[in-house]
Amino acid sequence: MFQPEKLGRNNHGFLVAAGLLSAAVNGGIAGLLIERHDVLGDGTGLIAVWVLAITAFMAFYMFHLMISARSMAWMLRQAAVRWLRILLVAMILVFFVLHNQVPDSLARTLLLEWAGYSLPLQCIMLAGLRMLVWRVNTAPTNRRKAIFVGLGPEAYKLAHRLIRSPILGMEIVGYYAAQPVPSGLYPESVQLPYLGGYNDAIAHIEKNEFSVVFVAMREHERPEMTTLMDKLYDSTSAIYFMPEPRLSEGFSVQGAEIAGVSLLALHETPMVGASRYIKRVTDVVLASLALLVLSPVMLLAALAIKLDSPGPVLYRQKRYGEGARPIMVYKFRSMRADAHQDGLLMQARKGDDRVTRVGRFLRRTSIDELPQLLNVLQGSMSLVGPRPHAESHNEFYRQKIRGYMLRHTVKPGITGWAQVNGLRGETDTLDKMERRVQYDRYYITHWSLWMDIKILFRTALMIFWDRNAY
Repeated sequence: MFQPEKLGRNNHGFLVAAGLLSAAVNGGIAGLLIERHDVLGDGTGLIAVWVLAITAFMAFYMFHLMISARSMAWMLRQAAVRWLRILLVAMILVFFVLHNQVPDSLARTLLLEWAGYSLPLQCIMLAGLRMLVWRVNTAPTNRRKAIFVGLGPEAYKLAHRLIRSPILGMEIVGYYAAQPVPSGLYPESVQLPYLGGYNDAIAHIEKNEFSVVFVAMREHERPEMTTLMDKLYDSTSAIYFMPEPRLSEGFSVQGAEIAGVSLLALHETPMVGASRYIKRVTDVVLASLALLVLSPVMLLAALAIKLDSPGPVLYRQKRYGEGARPIMVYKFRSMRADAHQDGLLMQARKGDDRVTRVGRFLRRTSIDELPQLLNVLQGSMSLVGPRPHAESHNEFYRQKIRGYMLRHTVKPGITGWAQVNGLRGETDTLDKMERRVQYDRYYITHWSLWMDIKILFRTALMIFWDRNAY
């Protein structure tokens, strides 16, 4: 039998929604029936509604079977069994707590009507939410291609569960190993395609063809694994060990579960599925409002740039976006148009004579970043995320810092966790860039909408006294 499984943070929003909607369904129906029969009008009715709502929330909050169950029918049967907890609380309320305020005949009528409406609506709500999960997780833009490096017993178990639970949104492409697994070693119910040896895996990983890579721990002794892991660190894939701590040196490894199989998450992000849509909607709404409010400031900045020095108002620079794909980032020009920027590390320095008088003010107040609101609306950037670096900087630091390119797992942002923690401005030492990358990876693996809001608020405060902007 397929058991309940904790699915991690990727579907957390849906699991919370199940609790909230259950509370609304069960508590709301109780409230309507109390009003319809005109009973418990002294405030007791409101208390009863809240008790049922809280009970329903606790019963269906984090109801993992809504997503992990193989079939809709089995999930609904289990949901009906769980709903009996709410029914038990309703019976206690009606026959023991409120028996002096409601006649027995009316109490039975209330309970039967409430049960007759609540259970079907509860099941309809869960079924609708499950279908929404299916549509979101299996959408072409959200469905993730996954591979296995090595195929041991735990890897096979995970592959088997992912294949029979497509609602989780992972497509198992196959596995790489030194040699194919003998055909009779595992049941024929799941036969994963053999994709080749480790050198074949390296060639495909370099092209960022896979979104998720599961590394079996028993493969770590092979000499090819060092090269393969270096390529993974230089990719934009979510990486899971099953498990092998030695290979995670320098990374914060967290416990994770997918389809009931315990993993070590070397690098993952909750910014997928519904969370990805929520972040995008938030970006569009807030960026549109910001453009509307700040358009006079942007017009004045453009005029000041034009009057201060010859050259274009906007500065365009090629940088890396999500998945290490090139994007064109917009900024207000803050340096002389003829400023020579030869070399890899020609970042703005304190007292830099390339920065114009107007440009110095724009950089100090972060006004020079405002045109990137257009990048946000285009979809190449987010309001919050790892700051995009110049292409030459990326190519330099990816050779120096292990895991540097993992910061491109998500869209770059106008501001980020590193910037609000004092890591804005020139990175004149390798240590400064390593710290920035650590903060970026922390943001990617711990993302939440509340975290974005905190970063935006702290960014607004920093505008007035950021000493690292020049």
